[in-house]
Amino acid sequence: MKTFFISLFLSVSITASAALRIPLNTDWTWHRGFQSGQVSHVELPHTWNQEDAMFGDTNYYRGLCRYSHNLQLGEEARGKRVFLRVGAAQTVADVYIDNHFVMQHRGGYTAFCVELTDLLTVGRQHRLDIYVSNAATMDVAPICGDFNIFGGLSRDVELIITEPVCIAPDYYASSGIFVTQCEVTEQMAQLNLRTIISAADTEVSMSEYRVDYTLFDDGRTMLSVSDVSIDKGTASTDLTLTHPHLWDGQHDPHLYTLRAELRRADMVIDSREVSIGLRFCKADARTGFWLNGHPHRLNGVNRHQDRAERASATTRRDDVEDLDIIEEMGCNAVRLSHYPQSEHILDEMDRRGLVAWVELPFVNVYVSNPTYSDNLRQQLTEMIFQYYNHPSILAWGLFNEVNSGWMERPSRMVKELHQLAHRLDGSRPTVGATNQDDDFNGMTDWIAHNKYFGWYGNDTDDMGRFLDREHAAHPDRTIGLSEYGAGASIEQQQDTLSHPEPWGHWHPENWQTHYHIENWRQLQQRPWLWCNFIWCMFDFSAAGRREGSIPGRNDKGLVTYDRRDRKDAFYFYKANWNTKENVLYIAGRHNERRHLYISDILVFSNCGEAELLVNGVSLGTAAPDDVHVITWKDIRLQPGQNTLEVRNSVCCDSITVYFSPDSHSLGAKRNNPS
Repeated sequence: MKTFFISLFLSVSITASAALRIPLNTDWTWHRGFQSGQVSHVELPHTWNQEDAMFGDTNYYRGLCRYSHNLQLGEEARGKRVFLRVGAAQTVADVYIDNHFVMQHRGGYTAFCVELTDLLTVGRQHRLDIYVSNAATMDVAPICGDFNIFGGLSRDVELIITEPVCIAPDYYASSGIFVTQCEVTEQMAQLNLRTIISAADTEVSMSEYRVDYTLFDDGRTMLSVSDVSIDKGTASTDLTLTHPHLWDGQHDPHLYTLRAELRRADMVIDSREVSIGLRFCKADARTGFWLNGHPHRLNGVNRHQDRAERASATTRRDDVEDLDIIEEMGCNAVRLSHYPQSEHILDEMDRRGLVAWVELPFVNVYVSNPTYSDNLRQQLTEMIFQYYNHPSILAWGLFNEVNSGWMERPSRMVKELHQLAHRLDGSRPTVGATNQDDDFNGMTDWIAHNKYFGWYGNDTDDMGRFLDREHAAHPDRTIGLSEYGAGASIEQQQDTLSHPEPWGHWHPENWQTHYHIENWRQLQQRPWLWCNFIWCMFDFSAAGRREGSIPGRNDKGLVTYDRRDRKDAFYFYKANWNTKENVLYIAGRHNERRHLYISDILVFSNCGEAELLVNGVSLGTAAPDDVHVITWKDIRLQPGQNTLEVRNSVCCDSITVYFSPDSHSLGAKRNNPS
């Protein structure tokens, strides 16, 4: 194992007026269990479940592992404070320096930060051990969920070196700076600025220290407030900006930069910058969601953070790729389900103007174990403070499908979390995702439903009927749709349309396409819905599932787990939601081997009518319906290869399919994916 030597002298990009942040993502060793076993050299982010949890193994390893790293501080660190910040450790992490216990953190999706100053000596080599366990537990959220609990250090780890008095890096592992948007309009923005100050010596006089705030817009100074005093470790002041440049979603995701400088006399002791976006929003029970005074229906997807090969140990590049695909489809919002995800993706969503739904991993069950309740409060506090300044976050998600019939009733806990969220951040509403009719549906400021009509044993038309009943029963409740979807494997194709068994191994792609066409047909007719989020954008790992073509996989994604293939339903939504690109797309392209010589051809078009040609012969022009679908009925194929082409004045698309002449059946036919 290499020794990591920290030298402030060599870090020329860091000034004496800011904390030094040292990445610790390389030169780690890892092994399973408590005692030394087979040791591997790893880099972070890392999960030990990148193989055993992705391909159907319900017994993927859930237990204890140890990460070790050598530290050695250079002379330049003398007289400084040293903090360790861990971006995420799933699920329970115990930190040791030279076999001395430092702290324990409980919760796998929020960061934690601890001071190591008194445990490290300049010039001496120390060993940092982080014992991480993703073992099942009844007192840390999530207790359970239809997704894998990947163990490991799945986000960045770093050292932070500061002056003895500094902007606190260990205040719930947040930035230490909080910008509250008290009131924002097109004419004015009233803000409260708050900075948490930490002193190594609790007896030090804070009267000698002041905080200066400066608001920048594209490098230009807009406003500044100087000499803000520090009271009980907090420097707080108000600021008013006239005619603010609003963060207006994807149309204009404008960001300001706020700099806070901690000063002693004329010397800057510490400084930090955060990006902020100024906006105001509401969800109305009758008119839906509004952003900055304008209707802004949230058309989005759910996103789990795992992916092929890396599982939960994703990188910034992975986050960027995911958001590129999400925006290509035309989404303006993403529900980051069912837990806080990396700050990298929220930074990107801020810059892109995508609305973010982040939520606490309060999933499925509630138990009144006081330790579990404390953990829910802890994780909610960490989530809010760590993500406080992100303009993309317009509400705090408190729960997903907590079920009053499984264990204990969650109503009291939901109410308590709602009150806690408002105490910590009075500028944002709360939201919940529910799959049942219960009293806690009315406890959050906004509510959304997880419904799968047309997949789990119901007719697709039931979606509209359910929403209308719910709207009539609760006319003053802001109602949205947080999940709806159907499974699909691109390796499983059928020529005719038939409802598959959701828990079975046959998930033909064309039913997913049909499902989304019929559901969106109903949803787009109900403008009072404040949101609709598809379940889900990408296939993801769920070890307990035994369905579709791949065990241990939830295949309701519109894109495959490896991000290589977009399913037909992806292009259906792209035709409906993407207003910047022309879409003309022939559905059924993965169904390359046909067994019916008469079939319907579906085309998605947001660029008007199109002409269909089969083997070069025109079969006429048709126009899209209200959800951008063109259907040509009873199209005959010839034996062997067939070329299908659609075209108009702006776009064209073509596919090749093969018809087997020995299968002239007009009934439902399962096709051989080979």
